[in-house]
Amino acid sequence: MVRPGPALSVCARPVSNGVERRRVLDWCDATGDAAVRILCGPIGSGKTFAARQFVAASNGRAAYVRVPARTDADRLSAAIATSPALETIVLDDIDRIDAAVYAELVDAIMAREVERKLILIGRSRRRLRAESLQARGFARACSDETLAFETDEVEQLAAAYGVAFEHDDVVQLLHDTDGWALASEWLIRDAAESRRPLHDAFGHWRQQNGHLLLEFVEREGFEDAAAYEAFFNALRNGSPAAEHETTRFEQLGLPIVRTRTGLRPYRILARLAAPATTHVDIRTTTSVPPVMAVNVFGRFRCEITGQPVPFSRRRDQQVFAFVALQPECRTSRDRLLEAFWPGISHAVASQGLRTTLSRIRRAIAAAAPTVDPERYFETAGEVRVNVRTVAIDALRFVDRVEQGRIDDARGAVEGAKHHYRVAQRIYVDRVLAAEAPEPCLDRHAEQFEALYVEVLTRITELHAATGDFETAREAARSLLSCNSEEARRRALTCIAARPLATAATA
Repeated sequence: MVRPGPALSVCARPVSNGVERRRVLDWCDATGDAAVRILCGPIGSGKTFAARQFVAASNGRAAYVRVPARTDADRLSAAIATSPALETIVLDDIDRIDAAVYAELVDAIMAREVERKLILIGRSRRRLRAESLQARGFARACSDETLAFETDEVEQLAAAYGVAFEHDDVVQLLHDTDGWALASEWLIRDAAESRRPLHDAFGHWRQQNGHLLLEFVEREGFEDAAAYEAFFNALRNGSPAAEHETTRFEQLGLPIVRTRTGLRPYRILARLAAPATTHVDIRTTTSVPPVMAVNVFGRFRCEITGQPVPFSRRRDQQVFAFVALQPECRTSRDRLLEAFWPGISHAVASQGLRTTLSRIRRAIAAAAPTVDPERYFETAGEVRVNVRTVAIDALRFVDRVEQGRIDDARGAVEGAKHHYRVAQRIYVDRVLAAEAPEPCLDRHAEQFEALYVEVLTRITELHAATGDFETAREAARSLLSCNSEEARRRALTCIAARPLATAATA
């Protein structure tokens, strides 16, 4: 045990200017009966800021304590047992204290010896013993999705800084940052300082400050040397780390996100750490090309910093969309020939494909004349859309569906509902529904529509089960409007379910 020091300072910390973390505050209110609430997430995820807003809104019933690493059990107990008027004590950085001291606190919680309600804040679920406290019914943990920034929060922040933006710019930023509050605010602040709109922000920020983010994570995010090496090797190599390593990353609170296929670092870190391309082209005047935004749901749209890519023929954009919808966004030339030139002699079809690929590259060059089109659309060997520089709505949709399935399977109902609702917003209509898609795209349209039906079904079922019958009925009505018998069957099944039927007749 360390030598006792002065008592910890307990205070209602002031809230600095910034976006209101409404979803976190709503979660705190909804879980107010829990003895312990846990805010756990990577560095820079906005835990402290949200907790300070909670304290400021508590009307003196809660207080904030940042716990120094060298805190002993007596000082910690004294801080918790302070003013009887306080209902809740927020203990920030609590996972940094001596493990034996924290173990005493957990034992006291489980023995029901702690009179105050606690909000525990830290980066490491393992050190917070979050799973143990939750499994025994003593704690509720805020989900990563609730902590992450969403559209309204980015819009509020951009407006507060006076940064011009369009809705698609906000969606793109959230995709690039995975809703990481630290990176989102940094990009917006840089755009304000350089007087740039949001859609122009990443390229300028990366050149000026991208390396600083990596250095910040390296300096602040690691205490485990082996984890540090494995994490940055995965970033530099662009390949996933071993499962046992990524599990350790998650437990240590490193900036990663869980998907159905495993854990991956935040996209923005992967892009910053990726080695520079060795290909040099005289047209490439920037080290980081601006992001290309591609929408395939409903009406096809392809833009670079707001400038439409001027595809001269419908087939060109559909070939591009077809490649973007393949596994890993890549396919062979033979597969393209089969899809778009069936039954035509190989020589004639091959010439047609070469001409089409050439037109696609020229269209990209017209929209971004200072960037090599191969940075977006690679045609040497396999044909590939580069997901490091191209943001595709279909991939965002699938990401959200996968996250929803993961939370669904884990019983994290609020997280699952959130991801499914975001997926619902992304899916505007069937793939290229406004463009008369070629037959080879029908299978993709059917697959995405099946996912959409799944999303609407789970939205209906989960919201009905938790008493939100209005949202459940809206999703059921959307199911009925889908152009498939399976969708209508699911809708009628959901509507006939007892909770929904009861609400509908109320």
